[in-house]
Amino acid sequence: MSIGAPQYNDTNTETLSGGKTLVVNDALVQFLDPGGSGRTVVLPALADGLRVVIANRADGSEVITINDAAGNTIATPTQNETATVWCDGTNWAGSVGDDA
Repeated sequence: MSIGAPQYNDTNTETLSGGKTLVVNDALVQFLDPGGSGRTVVLPALADGLRVVIANRADGSEVITINDAAGNTIATPTQNETATVWCDGTNWAGSVGDDA
């Protein structure tokens, strides 16, 4: 399942070298290593039913800041934390939990 529609490729594993902007066809689950620095991930435009899981796979104390398209911060998973974010068509919301 992708962020916006069912798909078979539902996981992305990536080391970032800069910020990342997600689109509705991206994988539902994002295993992201910030690559040695804090990074920003921008969510797709508002649409009811969107959701994404972003796991911070950093090897250090790098933070992933998850923003909506307007620049509002929705969640900030640190090393070994996972954020689950969802959209109700009007707003993005999210929660962060420990991977342990």
